[in-house]
Amino acid sequence: MDEDSTFDSELRDLVLTAFAEGAEVTGEHAVTTVPDQLPDWEVTIERRDEKSATSASPVGESP
Repeated sequence: MDEDSTFDSELRDLVLTAFAEGAEVTGEHAVTTVPDQLPDWEVTIERRDEKSATSASPVGESP
């Protein structure tokens, strides 16, 4: 697996895990790092299938 595929896979797993636990994952998220020598990031997450329900609904919610 190349580096880009690993990053994509790990990011996908992180977002899906947060979504399954009921977190609001869509929107803009600021990632502030310490120490200050590391860059800060702004991440935007948008749902791609907004019109159709999926089976990956948060725990306790129906699709």
